[in-house]
Amino acid sequence: MKKELFQLIEYAKTDLFGLSDYIYQHPETAFCEFQSCKAMVDFLKKFGFDIEERAGGLETAFTASVCPTGEKFPCIDILAEYDALGLGESYGEDLGIAHACGHNLIAAVAAGTGIGLCQIMKKHKIPGTLRVVGTPAEEAGGGKIILQEKGIFEQTDALLMIHPTSGTSKIAGRCRCSTSLRVTYTGYAAHAGNHRQRGINAQDAANICYTSIGCLRHQLPDEVQVFVTMTGTYKEQMLIPDKANLQIAIRCFAESNLESTKEKVKGCIKAGALATGCKVEIEEKRGYLGRICNYTLERVLRKNVEELEEPLMPGMVDDNGGEDFGNLNRKIPGIMFYPTLLPERKISNHTLAFYELCNSDKSREVILLGSRALAYTALDLYMDPSIIEEAKKELEEMLQKESGE
Repeated sequence: MKKELFQLIEYAKTDLFGLSDYIYQHPETAFCEFQSCKAMVDFLKKFGFDIEERAGGLETAFTASVCPTGEKFPCIDILAEYDALGLGESYGEDLGIAHACGHNLIAAVAAGTGIGLCQIMKKHKIPGTLRVVGTPAEEAGGGKIILQEKGIFEQTDALLMIHPTSGTSKIAGRCRCSTSLRVTYTGYAAHAGNHRQRGINAQDAANICYTSIGCLRHQLPDEVQVFVTMTGTYKEQMLIPDKANLQIAIRCFAESNLESTKEKVKGCIKAGALATGCKVEIEEKRGYLGRICNYTLERVLRKNVEELEEPLMPGMVDDNGGEDFGNLNRKIPGIMFYPTLLPERKISNHTLAFYELCNSDKSREVILLGSRALAYTALDLYMDPSIIEEAKKELEEMLQKESGE
């Protein structure tokens, strides 16, 4: 069946390359991926998928499913992303929004995996449900989290996905959880020379908070990062400032460390207000939860990638980024494959250099490699669902270990 999958994906390669190129040439940002979403839906309809558009109430989300035998377990989701990102004004109008993170390839691989598996499952009457799930707004907005909250993944047993990289190909390990706090101190403005006793200095409150967090860092676990930026600095001279703002970002691998650090940081924020008499408002912006390792699924994926003769880094490789896949794979066993666009060296995503790689000759190799690796892995899970049960048990154990229980 894997030989059949190989050939089915080979037969579809021209269409898959065309899908990737179309999404690449029509970059759209978070929750506005109308053309890309439609291209995915139209593509999957041709291969007999049942389509639910506007999944979870999101206009640019969808589910495409097949269940050839009527037996729904196991349900395996192949995740597609297709949002572009803003590279910034310095790149000019043509590249201000671009696929510089390879989401056009993620989408094409999800489609390639789906159409190959769909035909094999129908031909060989393989029990289980296959879904390709279109998840918008990974770069900003957390589309997967919204879909999760709307119950889209309630019946899902395993998650598979790719993300292009550079350097040697790898299987993703942990990434960082994150959250951010916007802090606004409000004091009372007064002339600094004549009526300073009337003033309540908001800038002093911000400075006390900044210094307190600097001291706090010495008591935090090594993996925890806290970044503090003063924003909207006061420009008037000879006035005690009545407004001051801080932007605080917290990042770490363990969700438990994220929560405990956030409470300590809030203590530092309140200290600034208490010491100066300022009022303070804290606005929290939800970030993403970091991925958690699943070595059960890693072993299956690694075997299949090696069978396709792709060199891999050893183990599950951590990185310092963040993505909304982590929110899902803390509830459902999931694994991500990172096939390389540039084996010989490492470069940064979200750059012009990476943008150029995302529609190169090598990108077409990544589409075929990624589609086959995920399809082979999903097929192994369908043929032996006990692997999924083992992965679920491991997930439970890993979460307990992370929380220190």
